[in-house]
Amino acid sequence: IRKSKVLLRRVPQRRSERETVREEKRMTKERLRKYSALKREREQLLQQLEELEAALYSPKIQRLTGMPPGGSKPDGNPQEGAMLKHLELQERYRAKIDELAAEQLAIEQAIEPLDATLRALLRYRYIDDLKWEEVCVRMDYSWRQVHRRHAQALEKLKEKKPGA
Repeated sequence: IRKSKVLLRRVPQRRSERETVREEKRMTKERLRKYSALKREREQLLQQLEELEAALYSPKIQRLTGMPPGGSKPDGNPQEGAMLKHLELQERYRAKIDELAAEQLAIEQAIEPLDATLRALLRYRYIDDLKWEEVCVRMDYSWRQVHRRHAQALEKLKEKKPGA
């Protein structure tokens, strides 16, 4: 009896799908522009998470109504339901914060291999969200020189292979 080998071939992706994946990994100007928005959203979520935890773990004041507690609702304790909702929100906020942090990290890692001047320029413009005039003043470069260096930085980011 002859054993036949079954070769499992990996089905190649269509070219457009591969290009899309590469494009998503490549650092682009649009992706850099999102950094400050990511930072603001992350800070907002962290603040909401703190407020949520404060509300969840702070002592509650019981209302005295003169009626015996519970019994009328079949779904159980209303405090327990509120706590479960708070915990679910906490999980969602944490997941979103992790997602935003991962994108921020990807941007930082893409900028890191550049020389110090180009890194500073990209950080001033995209991470610190400074206007072009402020970048020129901080770097002591002319408007034209800053834009030329900016184009140079973007070109180097394009040359860099995704994942490398």
